[in-house]
Amino acid sequence: MRKRSVGINVRVTVTEKKKVTMLARKCGLSLSEYLRQRALGYEPGGHPPTEVFNVLDKLDEIAESCQPSAGAKITACADEIRDLLIGGN
Repeated sequence: MRKRSVGINVRVTVTEKKKVTMLARKCGLSLSEYLRQRALGYEPGGHPPTEVFNVLDKLDEIAESCQPSAGAKITACADEIRDLLIGGN
């Protein structure tokens, strides 16, 4: 892990700080890490809410409780949904 020892101070308005903080939180990053990534040209992806993972887990439970052929179809659909929402496993 790199040792970061040099700071960069930037002045923003209260509103700007709230917005940037919210964007960092949506990505699951600290404010510092979010700003570092943006400054270095990266565009951090959004972090799906917990509810998305709960729904995907429930779909997996449903697929496991079905007959094999129906379960396979549900699993395939759940995998497609997972890919769309979070980029797959």
